[in-house]
Amino acid sequence: MKKISQNQHGFTLLEIIVVLAVIGALAAMLAPVVFRYIDDAKKAQAQNDVNTIASAVQQMYKDTGRWAFYKTGTAKLAYTSGTDAALLTSNPVCTGIPAVETCDTTAPNDSTSGTKWALATAFSDSMTDQLIGNTPAYSTSGGRAWKGPYVDRIPALDPWGRSYLLNIANADPTAEGATQKWVVVISSGPNGNLETDPTLAGTANPSPTGDDIVARVK
Repeated sequence: MKKISQNQHGFTLLEIIVVLAVIGALAAMLAPVVFRYIDDAKKAQAQNDVNTIASAVQQMYKDTGRWAFYKTGTAKLAYTSGTDAALLTSNPVCTGIPAVETCDTTAPNDSTSGTKWALATAFSDSMTDQLIGNTPAYSTSGGRAWKGPYVDRIPALDPWGRSYLLNIANADPTAEGATQKWVVVISSGPNGNLETDPTLAGTANPSPTGDDIVARVK
C-alpha cells in the first residue's frame, strides 16, 4: 500500500481566505467595466432600433405619399385629431387607434408635463399595423402603392422594457413652416422617462434630453 507523504496537505483556511479575497478584489475591479459594456450595448441596440423604424416610416411615405397616422387607407391626407393616431407605438397590442393609456402598459413615463407627449389622451396605433401588416388597407397597386412590409420586425420593447414611440401626428403635411414640429422615434432610455420635448420647430435638429435616444423621421 502506498503511503501518503506527510508533506501532502490541503489548503489551509488562511490560504482559502486569501484566494477568495483576491477573487473578490478582481470582481470589484471588473464589475464596473462589464456593466459599462452592457449599458453601451443596450444604448447601441436602442439607437439601431429607432434608426430602423425611422427609415421604414420614411420609405413608406416615399411609396404612398402618406404618413403613417391614418386609421384607414381611404383617409384624407391631413391628420384628423380624434380618429387618426397621434402616436405610433412598438407595442403590438395598440391596434385600431385606441387611447395610449388603455392599450400600452409598457409606454414610457411622461416626466416633463402632461402636454409634451400627451400619453394619457393621445390616440395611438401600433407600428406593426402601419409598417408590416397594412391594417389601414392602403392601396397596394398603382403609382402610390403600399409596398411593405417596410421592416422585418419591430421590437415590442426597448432594452429597458419600455415601448418605442413615434409622434406621428407632427408629420401632418398641412402643418408646414414655423408650425412644423419634430417627428422622431424615441426610446426613453435607461430611466424610462420621456425627457425630450418634441414640440420645438422642425427646422432645428432634435437634441435628446437626458438619456433619451432618438432618430429623426421628419
